[in-house]
Amino acid sequence: MQEIAVRMTRRNHNAFVHLLGALESQGFDLSELLITKDFNEILKAKPKVVLYSFFTEEIWGDLPREVRLLKENGALLVAGGYHAIAMPKHTLKQLGFDVAVIGEGEEVIYQLLTILKRTNYRITPELAKVKGLAFYLNGEFTFTGFAKVEDFWRFPPYPESVRLISPIEISRGCPFRCYYCQTPYIKGFRMRHRPIDQIVKYSRRMKDMRYITPNAFAYGSPGAILKLDKLEALLKALQPLRKEGRRLFYGTFPSEVRPEFVLPETLELLIDYADNRRLAIGAQSGDDTMLKAMHRLHRVEHVQRAVEYMLEYGFEPVVDFIVGLPNESAESQRRSIELMKWIMRKGGKVRAHYFMPLPGTPWARCKPSPLSEEMKKFLGRMAAKRKIEGSWGIQIELSKRLQKLIEEFYEEPMSYHGSIDPVC
Repeated sequence: MQEIAVRMTRRNHNAFVHLLGALESQGFDLSELLITKDFNEILKAKPKVVLYSFFTEEIWGDLPREVRLLKENGALLVAGGYHAIAMPKHTLKQLGFDVAVIGEGEEVIYQLLTILKRTNYRITPELAKVKGLAFYLNGEFTFTGFAKVEDFWRFPPYPESVRLISPIEISRGCPFRCYYCQTPYIKGFRMRHRPIDQIVKYSRRMKDMRYITPNAFAYGSPGAILKLDKLEALLKALQPLRKEGRRLFYGTFPSEVRPEFVLPETLELLIDYADNRRLAIGAQSGDDTMLKAMHRLHRVEHVQRAVEYMLEYGFEPVVDFIVGLPNESAESQRRSIELMKWIMRKGGKVRAHYFMPLPGTPWARCKPSPLSEEMKKFLGRMAAKRKIEGSWGIQIELSKRLQKLIEEFYEEPMSYHGSIDPVC
């Protein structure tokens, strides 16, 4: 009987595939795990431990019901992911989990499961020896420190004994520290990269080669500069796999590129070495004042230049915007509308998102600004014409829930670099 279950979902698939690869590489026998996306299968198996990973916006879905049913079966529940890291006390006290994994989990999860197996799946003082955990012991909140894995490439991106695959994480961390984004505060301010030989080795399992990175064109650099030779070396090394029939998608889903990195020399590399002819970039606003306020560290002119370069070289730009930003005026929104119109006239695509205050970020306690009548009409009109994508309508309601959650249960975030100074 498998005493440990992994609750896979569409949204946590990539994270768990990588963690399973890390577990296996440290000597854990994955045949001991029930790995499934079927919750009923887990419920029927009655495991001693169930592993979860989720984002904050998922806590209002099926999660509460699943936790209740598993607790009724006597399971010990372990949570990882962005919500558990940013709000461990809420995860434990309000959601009902027994242990929260805080930080990068490759080493933590192996140590945690090893101890739990030895102690008959109970919360004991021995867990205090494992860095990267939060739990209650004898009614006292215990936090053992933020887990960091500087050399994450020591662990393979997927397991060998289980037929699971996901896009490969080739870079981790981000130096730009955008105030709305959780990534730099949980993964660190310096980019770390998986070596090229490893990327080539592990890419052999993929039919379509896709990668996870905050900024695809920053491969090989600390993150804020372009190292063209390193980027070309990576793309060139993947060419034998393309000749075997695999396709290479670089700088598009599930990753993106920053607009100031979109240059003739980077686009020429994609033309020579990749198969995608669309690129995802983050504009986030059409107002330089708002870009500065959110710590984007690029300007509107970089977005316009990137779009023009992409079109010149035959790439379709897919440009993300966030509307309803904190302290965003009607004039700022008008400037975003003008930039969106300009992109669409040029032949690019626009994706609109509504600002959501995420725990563990400097803007966690900031409130979104109401959408101007002009912005509402524009988004509605463009959506009806299928000229704009995005889930801003759904995100407005979700943003309200997040505000209420943070107002009620705000915690000082535990980040890669210690405390986070709130901006609002």
